[in-house]
Amino acid sequence: MTRRDIFDYLRVMDGEWWGRLNEIVFLDGLYDLDALPSSDSRYATARRDIIQHRMNNLDWEDDWIFEDSRFQLLDAPDEILLAFLTRVVHPEVQPNVDRAARQVDELNRLLEPDGWVLRAHEFLSGRPIYAPVATANAAGPVIPLPLRDDDTSKLDLVLGLVHHLLDADGQGLARDLLHGATLSLRRDGGFFHPTPGDNWRSDSYEAVLTVDPTLVPEFSSTVTDLIWKHLGSVLKRLEREDVLSLVVEAALLCRTAARRPRRVARKPP
Repeated sequence: MTRRDIFDYLRVMDGEWWGRLNEIVFLDGLYDLDALPSSDSRYATARRDIIQHRMNNLDWEDDWIFEDSRFQLLDAPDEILLAFLTRVVHPEVQPNVDRAARQVDELNRLLEPDGWVLRAHEFLSGRPIYAPVATANAAGPVIPLPLRDDDTSKLDLVLGLVHHLLDADGQGLARDLLHGATLSLRRDGGFFHPTPGDNWRSDSYEAVLTVDPTLVPEFSSTVTDLIWKHLGSVLKRLEREDVLSLVVEAALLCRTAARRPRRVARKPP
């Protein structure tokens, strides 16, 4: 993982790495600051150290943590740095959805060559909570998207908005089934043959919701119609009227090209 490139980005990104929190509150979500030692002989713990040098005197630079060996961001296993990065873009730390999406875009650009991306796995008041995903296990084929920008972060935001709309509509079951789901858009690809009069063309797209295989049976026609009602509306507002249906796929099957996806909701002619 190109950690120094990531640190360079965190130094210049729009906003501090601790967001709207202070550094103590941010780090309490990741480390036991009372168990980590101080680097200042006057104090016993990292907590007292940080309070003295970042709150009382402010004599450490904002990027002090990146090469502080106690926090292991530079040379520990990837999971430690990934946990730190997901904290940086968590809605409690970065409440501005657009800013978080921009940060995720840039972090993914740096992470992807080393086999990782940040993807939304659940939502907090319609805002995505990101988790690291190994790119070898990323769900489903995702094509370049003309949603004004073609990044997965925007699709995560679309899914978060649908989650919020379902919650506002009192549709708790459909809302909860979106937790951990991944949204992508793709061409029909010849899997389904157009029927005269149904608006389906060779350049039509389908929305693909990739979910845990154990949850697929929960997506009844009623549930999927509710999801598609809101998802289709959001996509239309984003000028994606060429997306004509919603497909639910089991995550473990989505890479098997010979398998035919299950069409569960379709825009009426």
